[in-house]
Amino acid sequence: MCISIPMRVVELEGTTVWCEGRNGRARVDTLLVGAVSPGDWLLVYFGSAREIIDAERAAQVNAALDALDRIAAGQNDFDDCFADLTNGEPQLPEFLRQ
Repeated sequence: MCISIPMRVVELEGTTVWCEGRNGRARVDTLLVGAVSPGDWLLVYFGSAREIIDAERAAQVNAALDALDRIAAGQNDFDDCFADLTNGEPQLPEFLRQ
C-alpha cells in the first residue's frame, strides 16, 4: 500500500519546493504535477509530489493518517477522523448519478 502525505508548499526552488507537513519540513520534486505556488497543498510520496490538492482534502487525508496512528497505538476511538464519511448519508459520485 502506498500512502502519500499532505504537505504545504512554503518555498520555491525551480522544479523542487520546500514543504511543511505532519512530519516536518522536506524538499519535494514537483516534475509530475507542474507549477505550484507557496500555500498550495500537495500529496507527497517519497519526496515527489503526486497530486495538487485543496486544503479540505489535505485535512481529510491528515485525519485518516491520525486514525492510523491511533490504531497503531492500540486505540479504538477514531470515528472523529472520518467525519466526512460518518456525518451523513453516503453519496454516489456525480458520474454515477442518473
